[in-house]
Amino acid sequence: MHITCRSSNEFPGIGLGLVSSLLLRPNTTAIATVRSDNTPTNDLKALPVAEGSKLIVLILASTSDTSAESVVTSLPAFGITHIDTIIANAGSGESFKPVLVTSLSSLRDDFEINTLGPIKLFQAAYPLLKASSKPKFVLISSVLGSIGCMDQLPNLSYGLSKVGANFLIKKVHLEHEGIASLAVHPGWVKTINGQNYADVVGVKEPPMTIEQSVIGVIAQIDALEKSSAASGTFVNYDGTTFPW
Repeated sequence: MHITCRSSNEFPGIGLGLVSSLLLRPNTTAIATVRSDNTPTNDLKALPVAEGSKLIVLILASTSDTSAESVVTSLPAFGITHIDTIIANAGSGESFKPVLVTSLSSLRDDFEINTLGPIKLFQAAYPLLKASSKPKFVLISSVLGSIGCMDQLPNLSYGLSKVGANFLIKKVHLEHEGIASLAVHPGWVKTINGQNYADVVGVKEPPMTIEQSVIGVIAQIDALEKSSAASGTFVNYDGTTFPW
């Protein structure tokens, strides 16, 4: 099984948690990407690995139009001829403000990473996904990107960018017959982005640990099939369906 998990530039986070859990599975290759040469990777490279499994760490700059393609082009040198599951996890969530005071630069930054990033990744990795017998494309999304669940909390920039990424998941399901796709809300997790939002809304800290989130997210990914009702939908880490 070959799995690529696009991680953020700060650890610990959901990306590290996902890679850590997946590497404990035998005969699994996890391709973890980080955003730059300056990204700390010691924790990532120190993860325990099950028999027959291995970790590949590559650089994927979310703001580059060519980085995803370069990553995919480099994979044959590692013996990678297909990818079974892609988890688009990297995200930007530093601007949680209401409409009138959200800057255009914040909107552009979040859109570049949260929306265009997964699109570029899917386009570049499509040939390797198609080479898998059961390909899956999974987005780590957020309930803050659900129009149906929208409330008064300030999250214009982040929410808009996640709406766009969710749209991609539905489109992949409709346009690509053999590829299962899913948007997953990982819960309100104790990560940097999660704490940023907690600070804005006056909460001491997010309620969920990374470990709790990872267990739920992986359960949804494992259960995902193209023929299942979940493909092309937006779900919580516990499997509950969210409205778009």
